Amino acid sequence: MTHFVTLIVILLGVGLYFMTPAERTRVLQAVLAGLRRLKAAATFEEMQSDPFFEALRARTPRVLAMPALLVLSTIVFIQSSVLSLIINAACLWQIGLILERVVGRVAFTTVYVASGAAAGIIGLSASGDASIGASGAVLGIYGLLLVTSIWCAIDRSSLAIPLDVAKQLAPVAAIFVLYKLMTTGLWSMPSLAAVVCGLIGGIIVARDLDSPTPQLRRLATAMGAIVTVVGLYAVAVMHPPANETVDIRPEIDRVIAVEARTVDLYEKEVERFRKGRITALALAAVIEKTIVPELRAVAGRLGTLKDVPPEDQPVVAAAQQFLKLRDESWQLRVTALHKSDMRGLRQADTKERASREVFHRLQMPPQASAHQPAS
Repeated sequence: MTHFVTLIVILLGVGLYFMTPAERTRVLQAVLAGLRRLKAAATFEEMQSDPFFEALRARTPRVLAMPALLVLSTIVFIQSSVLSLIINAACLWQIGLILERVVGRVAFTTVYVASGAAAGIIGLSASGDASIGASGAVLGIYGLLLVTSIWCAIDRSSLAIPLDVAKQLAPVAAIFVLYKLMTTGLWSMPSLAAVVCGLIGGIIVARDLDSPTPQLRRLATAMGAIVTVVGLYAVAVMHPPANETVDIRPEIDRVIAVEARTVDLYEKEVERFRKGRITALALAAVIEKTIVPELRAVAGRLGTLKDVPPEDQPVVAAAQQFLKLRDESWQLRVTALHKSDMRGLRQADTKERASREVFHRLQMPPQASAHQPAS
């Protein structure tokens, strides 16, 4: 994404270079006007006299948590790029001007920190990318804004966001969503964890918006529980114990069983072919639709084995080599049957014999396959 923005800047620079002075002036004026409009939308400059903002100021005269979080987030959360920093800051500033006054400073800060922590833990655990926590915190705040806005609208509260204010929120939110889609995605595990924090936080806080003393203990407990569950998930699911032994024998037995079953099936179909009950094309179809898919399904299962002990790795490698050679032999046989090519059938037989040599090693149970965990 950073490279894309750099390319756009370079292209704009080249374009400005070839423009006339009058054209450059018009373009720069348009850019500055756009930036001013964006700043006005982010800070609601032209709407401060609106009754909605007057109600917010009557509820909470000054916004303190949002500027502090804006500074701290640049220190605590690693930003992936300068563009990411600018977009996250603009979103936090715009939402914070409303949401901190609606839900209160402590609730706003709690949801923001919990969402960022949840996203950061999963992002760091899954891909080593801690920068996801910064945008995750903003996603959590958007989740909080969504729930509280719906609640206030249903309750016909004076804190319900007017349509004009929603229109000001939309452009900045759209830029944030577009940036997320082009970078980490909106449906990644870190993003979902952050949104869940915001939605649950909103459900808890929304009931007490009219109360001067909202149930902050309940909110803190819920956010702490979510972060704890996320942490346990990251440790237990994404990073299982390195010394956990894997029993490869069931998978090797499955390879052997599939080979025996498919060979038996093919021999029966060949017998029918010799008696004139099926054509060569029908025999080829048995290979393509039944035999090859079974082999590839077993190969897929074998490829998902993780943390295979070093002593068992040669057996797994042999099984994978066998399945590859066997697949190739069946493909050669299908092609030969379609073309009635005897030479092609002999090539398939040669490839089959090569796979059989590897297969024979699987039928000789090695010591490695009987691996037992150390006591």
